[in-house]
Amino acid sequence: MRLRLLPHGKVLLSVRDYEDLLKHRPSCMPPRFYSDKRRRRIVFQVWDWTDERRYRVHLYVTCDTLQGWITHHFEGSYRAVTTEEIAHLAKCAGLREVNVSNPKDTGFYQPIILAAVE
Repeated sequence: MRLRLLPHGKVLLSVRDYEDLLKHRPSCMPPRFYSDKRRRRIVFQVWDWTDERRYRVHLYVTCDTLQGWITHHFEGSYRAVTTEEIAHLAKCAGLREVNVSNPKDTGFYQPIILAAVE
């Protein structure tokens, strides 16, 4: 990211907060229900941890369609990196004014990392 920024540019990251997740290594995220004008969706994740930091995520999206309920499955590999580790890497890459803001301070549901190029 540092190489793509213009002089005086800024980077803004919203990242999953892995601090607590790494301690407890959950096997799933609870279902969430979404509804727009005429359609409903249920979204949930199953996590298969492969080592201390890596897991396979299975994302299930069940949609209310004209043909009935249909479930879609998506799969990917993730590596848990803490906000402190990301901030440290940003500084090592030459970014300055690296600041981590927590959800309680911003009102956003995930931590936000802001950094700048000199």
